[in-house]
Amino acid sequence: MAKVRVMWKEGMHFCTQTQSGQLMCDESSEVGAAYPSAPELLMASLGSCVGSVLVYFSERHGISLEGMTVDLDWKIAEGPHRIGQIDIAVSVPASLSEQERKTLTRVANDCLIHHTLTHPPEMRLELTTRS
Repeated sequence: MAKVRVMWKEGMHFCTQTQSGQLMCDESSEVGAAYPSAPELLMASLGSCVGSVLVYFSERHGISLEGMTVDLDWKIAEGPHRIGQIDIAVSVPASLSEQERKTLTRVANDCLIHHTLTHPPEMRLELTTRS
């Protein structure tokens, strides 16, 4: 199982350590927050995952995705408070055929993070004390 550690630094700033490095997260509601928020990092994970499966597939099949972008937007829902809707817009070259676009749409829906969000994992939370 992969491991990540999130450490509280100060205020609403958190540092996440992964095997490949670290990043900061800012959960304050201030405009111009110092670091991305947790929802922004979730969108970054989803967008990067969608993009990476598309690039991997397109390189194997000789499809050019030069200039591709993945834009994500989300809406908050209540009961419980959560992200209730995510819209993903992938912009690809106009030169792609209708069949290539259909195939790439299927491929984009097949990334790990997309599957994780559409088929939620079992989550266990344990509160421990430090010695």
